[in-house]
Amino acid sequence: MKKLISVCVICILLTFAAGAANVGTIDNGYPGDTEAQAQMLCDLGLFRGTENGFELDKPMTRAEASAMLTRLLGAEQTALTGEWTHPFTDVPSWADKYVGWLYENGLTKGTSTTTYGAEENVTCKQYCTFLARASTDYDYYSWLLRYGENEEERCDAAGFVRGDAVSLSVRLLGEKYQKNEDQSGRTVAQVLVDRGVFSAEVLGNAAEGVLNADVEVDQSAGAPVLQYEYVGVAVDSLPLTAEQNSVLYHPETQNLYLCTGTYEESQVLYRIEGKPLSLTELYRSGAGETLDLICSVGKTDYFLHNTAAGEKLLMVNASGLHDTGEQIEAGERYSKETWRQGYRLLSMTKGWYLSENGLQKIPMYGLPFATLSDGRMVTQSITEEQTKIVTWTEDGLPINTIAVKNDVLAYPTEDAHVVFAPQLTEHNDVYFWGSAGLYRMDDDGLTQITDLPTYDYTHNTADDSYVIVTHDRSRFVAYSESAVVMRTGDTLMRILPDGTVEPLLPVLPEESLLVDQVNLLADGRVQFTTLKPTEPRRMGRFTCILDGGKITVTDATDDIFYMCGDDAVAVEQARLDALGIGNGAN
Repeated sequence: MKKLISVCVICILLTFAAGAANVGTIDNGYPGDTEAQAQMLCDLGLFRGTENGFELDKPMTRAEASAMLTRLLGAEQTALTGEWTHPFTDVPSWADKYVGWLYENGLTKGTSTTTYGAEENVTCKQYCTFLARASTDYDYYSWLLRYGENEEERCDAAGFVRGDAVSLSVRLLGEKYQKNEDQSGRTVAQVLVDRGVFSAEVLGNAAEGVLNADVEVDQSAGAPVLQYEYVGVAVDSLPLTAEQNSVLYHPETQNLYLCTGTYEESQVLYRIEGKPLSLTELYRSGAGETLDLICSVGKTDYFLHNTAAGEKLLMVNASGLHDTGEQIEAGERYSKETWRQGYRLLSMTKGWYLSENGLQKIPMYGLPFATLSDGRMVTQSITEEQTKIVTWTEDGLPINTIAVKNDVLAYPTEDAHVVFAPQLTEHNDVYFWGSAGLYRMDDDGLTQITDLPTYDYTHNTADDSYVIVTHDRSRFVAYSESAVVMRTGDTLMRILPDGTVEPLLPVLPEESLLVDQVNLLADGRVQFTTLKPTEPRRMGRFTCILDGGKITVTDATDDIFYMCGDDAVAVEQARLDALGIGNGAN
């Protein structure tokens, strides 16, 4: 059995397949449509049409299915030249040997002890059962259907047709052959090649543009060999040198790549060419540099060449590899966003639109935070001095910009201080919030409700005010859960419609409260939760109600009761009373 050290499935999207039509309910999602798949089976000797063509939209009788299944298994000649018996009385003479061969090989049991149901239309269940028996030792066939799509039910509801039989038969070719406890790992197609039903060369010609291709590196014989495969059958191969390892890029284009070398060495990028299989060197990097595929648009691929100075953008198309001249500076973060027929690649200071026809600079910049349903995008560009929050049109033009001063607050760790710049961290359909404040999205972009750090909020529609979880700007309030540092607030404030800020709690000593979430009760009182460490990597939560400036602790999570005892709520209430903010305080 061969040893594969890298496997890549390449979906080769050919131009003629863009309008490929599916006949029947079963859809393999292959580049070639059902007609093309039927022609491929015909070229392999596994399927025949009628005097009227393939007639893929017509139902198939169980008698016709017996002939198709026998051909699919490469056994038609054996069936027609042999002598076979079966107990069924309703089989037409033309199908007698097909049904007899299937019966004596345990592939059919009929619809009763004496009837085959020859003139009945075959169902999806029955055809899948045939295929399962042909390739395994059991009748179980759900592995042949696409999980979660209810293919069998939908197919039989619509009516099983010859096109469905073709799609399932082609799908079977790529499945593992397990008949008679075969453990070789061969696909059904490879078994048919081994039996001489068709050759690998014939398969390669018939499957081109119809099936998805696999590119694999086989080292079972010691020296690596690059193999181009369809349904588990190597249709072409190319010996590699020992230095050419198995890093394969697999974009959804016609461009297939092999990248060799290690980080300590020079890396070489090759394009894999077909007919015959060969390698064309495209790029050679220096030691300590890497090449990474970032996206594919049509037949154009974009790579990042990572160097000490930063990351260069490279483009590969039919004419070869091109240095775009654009670079992301060392240490600068970037993000790739799907956009129309290409991608928007945004760094903190630059933006590009990557299309099949090349790279175009756009005024957009900053790390994308949210993309709205109407195509608008919100980005954040963070520097040591400030954070710029920009709302952009779908075409990449700025709508409005909000700058938030960086307070340069640091969170101490064992090794250093990590600086957290103010930024947005959460959003829903309307509101955006985080340590950079609370904002509302409208037609003119984001409108600032407050620049106070906002870790949760609740909106009182009765007076259009907001209650937020926040903290004084001079403080850095955070907690660690499951080894992840998360910022939060230590007080509650109300923001009135005119921007006036009303503290709902007095200034407390640091680490007195860690406030998590806030909401309004039906009677207008404020309900919120506070955090309490319950074990080294977990936080429990108290539920509290704020009424008249005083807090009542009403409940706690199970882990708090488990760690602190059944009187945990009373103990917490006494602690808040001592701070002067509990309902029992003087």
